[in-house]
Amino acid sequence: MWKPARGSASGLWARRIGRVMADKDEAAASVAGDKMVDEVVERLLDKADASGAALLGEGGLLTEITKAVLERALEAEMSEHLGYERGDSAGHGSGNSRNGTSPKTVLTDAGAVTLAVPT
Repeated sequence: MWKPARGSASGLWARRIGRVMADKDEAAASVAGDKMVDEVVERLLDKADASGAALLGEGGLLTEITKAVLERALEAEMSEHLGYERGDSAGHGSGNSRNGTSPKTVLTDAGAVTLAVPT
């Protein structure tokens, strides 16, 4: 297999072409991800329009999305910390178990959001 000499002009171009190809692969993945995000956003907006939900405030679309994302992140963090998922029998009798949730209100760009924080 032919390999360009190190430091040669053709070697430089080969590295540049490799970077361009990698950038195109990343761009293609990004476009696919953007398309999926667009579809999800469109579904959420359609659902909000159909139900008459507001964008912000209590029960608003952005408020509920913010709440869902933060609660899932907190749940994942707790699972990582404890070493087992919610409902897994590995936590029974371990002395380091889940104790439900407690409410906490956080201020976000979408407004005040009350979270169920895992304890």
